[in-house]
Amino acid sequence: MAAAEHRQANAAAAERARPTLVDRVHEQVLRLIIRGEFPRECKLPTEAELCERFGVSRTVVRAALIRLRADGHLRSQQGSGWVVMRGPEPGALRYPPIRSVADLERSYEFRIAVEGQAAWLAATRHTAEDLRAIEDALAEADSDHARFAPDLAPELNFRFHRAVARATGNPFFTATLEAIPNLIGAGPVELRYPGLDDPEARRRLIVEEHREIHRAIASRDAPGAKAAIERHIASARQFVFERQAIG
Repeated sequence: MAAAEHRQANAAAAERARPTLVDRVHEQVLRLIIRGEFPRECKLPTEAELCERFGVSRTVVRAALIRLRADGHLRSQQGSGWVVMRGPEPGALRYPPIRSVADLERSYEFRIAVEGQAAWLAATRHTAEDLRAIEDALAEADSDHARFAPDLAPELNFRFHRAVARATGNPFFTATLEAIPNLIGAGPVELRYPGLDDPEARRRLIVEEHREIHRAIASRDAPGAKAAIERHIASARQFVFERQAIG
């Protein structure tokens, strides 16, 4: 009986530690500020637009923004909504802007090199906690919440990739991934894929590619993990080449 109660207590503690929707939105908006996608003195999208982007209610968005204001990252301005107060420091690492197809090709070439090595190291070094974080990201991307909020797809995709980077045990991989511009979601990308008719099919394809990466990492198959994430990023590159306007 004591063992069962101990397991129940551990499960309850794990559930309490699981990030809430407010935590998630707070984290994502802060990441966009730090990366410079919402620069200093920039006016944030409206609360309604953020609700659509993150697939959550206005109550959740407002709570996350109030927390960011308390942290000194935002201010609320009458008639102007939310304005960014703190952005990247002068001289901070900034990636080159993507202004041409050649720039886009170079950016994906870089990602394949960095994330391929990250997946290799994640397969050889991951802890049980790292693996749970990857599995949680997979589960969230395949949840009912994700199915009915297609605009959330870029954020959920990033969450999986960040979990893989963290599983390397090397913070340089995580910091680099955090700084890479998120092209999908930064512009009016149509969520379609050659041969597929709807965003849900696109989401399922990404989830299955993520599952393949997870299986290789979980089995400590370093070459398989590297190859799987390289295929996944190459697939994303093809998608963006066909659908994203550059220039």
